[in-house]
Amino acid sequence: MSAAAARRLAAPAIAALTLLAGAPAAGGSERVLARAAAAAAPPGQLAPAARVEVPGGGLIHRYRQRAGGLAVFGAEVVVADPPEAPPVLVADTTAPDVEPPSADAAISRARAIESARAATGSESLRAAARARLGVDPGTGSLAWQVSLPSARPLGDFLVLVDGRSGETIETRDLLWRATAKATLFDPNPVVAQGSYSGLLDAKDRDSTLLTNLRVPVSLPRITSAKGCLVGVYAHAKLGKRAKSLCRPSLDFTGIERSNERFEALMAYFHIDRTRVYVDSLGLSESLRSKPQKVRVNAIPEDNSFYSPMTRTMTLGAGGVDDGEDADVIVHEYGHSLQDQAVQGFGRSLGAGSMAEGFGDYLAAAMSALVTGGDERFDPCIFDWDSVSYSGSGCGRRADRSLTRKRAERRCLRAIHCIGEAWSGALYELRGSLGSDPQGRSVMDRVVLESHFMLGKRSGFGDGARALIAADQLLYAGAHVPVLEAEMIERKFCRQSGC
Repeated sequence: MSAAAARRLAAPAIAALTLLAGAPAAGGSERVLARAAAAAAPPGQLAPAARVEVPGGGLIHRYRQRAGGLAVFGAEVVVADPPEAPPVLVADTTAPDVEPPSADAAISRARAIESARAATGSESLRAAARARLGVDPGTGSLAWQVSLPSARPLGDFLVLVDGRSGETIETRDLLWRATAKATLFDPNPVVAQGSYSGLLDAKDRDSTLLTNLRVPVSLPRITSAKGCLVGVYAHAKLGKRAKSLCRPSLDFTGIERSNERFEALMAYFHIDRTRVYVDSLGLSESLRSKPQKVRVNAIPEDNSFYSPMTRTMTLGAGGVDDGEDADVIVHEYGHSLQDQAVQGFGRSLGAGSMAEGFGDYLAAAMSALVTGGDERFDPCIFDWDSVSYSGSGCGRRADRSLTRKRAERRCLRAIHCIGEAWSGALYELRGSLGSDPQGRSVMDRVVLESHFMLGKRSGFGDGARALIAADQLLYAGAHVPVLEAEMIERKFCRQSGC
């Protein structure tokens, strides 16, 4: 290309630079643009976008590529202009030979967003979708760039959609994530070994047996750039003062159970996995997009709880540290899941009992996903945590044959005890109903969907009707006869029906 032709192509960009810089298009501006002209894009397609003054007198110039008035997505040039040295072309992501496409016959913005959501499976959004028409730098064709802040699945999806066909050109998730690694109990030492033989807490001391019962695991979806236990679904901290646990290398494999950080790793792993499983079931409403906060070893008592006021889980350090047993972690997270469906759920004897029963059921269901279905240990809740206080080896069971009336007579209004009647019914139905054609547990889906139809003070009758309604919504009522029969047998519904 001749020098005269280059000057003619550069003229529009120089004029634009003059407006941006507020200075004549001469001297330094020409020097900078001449350096930018070394980029792949034709100089006439470089439009100035920003100019930043740097301490010391230098400037940073940023140009973006445009073709026919449309942005070429992701195409830009950055030029540094030192005060006493020639300009430097720092970055060039522009595309050569982009012919300005016509915007005629372009699909609508609404159709582009619809196509992007279909391509990413975005069922719900955290904020409004955005879309702008421009040019795909790879093909030079007309395209929509769609931004989807998705809640389910969680992601910041940037989707390039063909401007005429509506087909997806490219999809990227802009949320930064990393995967850490650790060696943990899954779900606890008793289940891992298949017996209680030789298992002693010994005041949280390590033993060869307990150390060998750990298994390598990944801690995915870490969002902390410092390698802290902050992720998409879980945020684990230590002690009363809620100290952060960070390791830039993301390698926590050397931490054994005598180290207080072990319980934080356990909490992160089991909360994250449970939430991913729940999301995979395809519920009608989204759960919270914020990570679940959990404090481990935060109280000296052998007790744990979920606070609906602070939306925080607290795991105690009395006896066997509660964070060493996934049953405890998952049970408390079950309360969070119910609170996410109905904030403040549990404000009556029936609601509180259903809440405790569901937490036990969820712990049993998650254990079954690990064992493949072990009737010795899956319905035995808190197998490891309970060794310091239970003669039977189980804190509670999720497979009791209790009816509501028997439970209320024997439990003296204790919601954890009455809850065994509810968990027993749910667990029985889980085995009876099995999986749907997509391989998902029917009862897991039904019970989690039913929570969206409960109120803060709902009783057992409401819970039974919500299960039936959930099945009608999810499976066209295919399992209603089995569900209702179980609810009647357990005395949650009258003999005449729910």
